[in-house]
Amino acid sequence: MEPIVVSACLAGIPCRYDGRAKTSDGAVRLVEDGRAVVVCPEGAGGLPTPRPPAEIVGGDGAD
Repeated sequence: MEPIVVSACLAGIPCRYDGRAKTSDGAVRLVEDGRAVVVCPEGAGGLPTPRPPAEIVGGDGAD
């Protein structure tokens, strides 16, 4: 079976914009079982941790 990709923050690595993780027990189990590999897309793209949030404030959904 080929491994799947799991976002690093879901695997418990504190790499979100706010420097925290968003741990998912299921994702952690997949990584521990060797069925998933961990990737932080933002970190792979060169963004720092922590980093300023990217939000649209006062938008209407079309923004």
